[in-house]
Amino acid sequence: MDKPKDGLPDRFVVGTVSGFHGLQGALKVRSDMNNPSVLLNIKTVELEPYKAPKIVSAVTSIKLDRSGLVMILEDFTDRTAAEYLLGATIFVDRAQINELEEEEWWVRDLVGLDAYTTEGVHVGTVCDVISGSNQLIEILRLDGDKNNTILVPFVKALVPVVDIKARRVEIVNLPGLLD
Repeated sequence: MDKPKDGLPDRFVVGTVSGFHGLQGALKVRSDMNNPSVLLNIKTVELEPYKAPKIVSAVTSIKLDRSGLVMILEDFTDRTAAEYLLGATIFVDRAQINELEEEEWWVRDLVGLDAYTTEGVHVGTVCDVISGSNQLIEILRLDGDKNNTILVPFVKALVPVVDIKARRVEIVNLPGLLD
C-alpha cells in the first residue's frame, strides 16, 4: 500500500459486501463508518473477493441505506453475477472520499499515534479505537505488554489534542484514568 506525502495510506476500506438488493446486481455493503455519506461520490472501487483475484469496477450508483450502503457496479448487472462478490472487501482510493469535518478522524489514522499526557509525559501508543455507545481509545503502555492497555473515553474533555501530522494525541491525566 503506497503512502502519499502526508504519510497516510492511499487505499481506504469502504466495507464488506453483506448481501444483495433486488435482482439487478445491487450490493448491500456493511461499513463500520459513523459517517458513510463521505463515500457517496466514489467513482471506482477495488474488490477483493475471498480467495480470488482483485477486481476493479466503476460505480454506477451508490446510496445510503439504513444498514449501510447500496452500490451498483458497472460490471455486475444482475444478482447472479454479483453473488460472486458476497463477503468481498471493497476498497477505494482515498482521493475519491469527501473531506471529513473538523474534529473528525479516520479510526485507522488514529491507530499508531503516540499518546502523551497534556503535561508531555509519553504514556504509550494508540492500538485501537473501540466503538459502542461511546468511543474509547485503547492505549498500549510503553512496556509493550499486550495485556497492559488503558481505555480512555474519546471525548474532547479527556483527549483535547489529536494531531495526525505530528502523530500524537494528548490526554488529560485525571486521577485514576491512566493508572
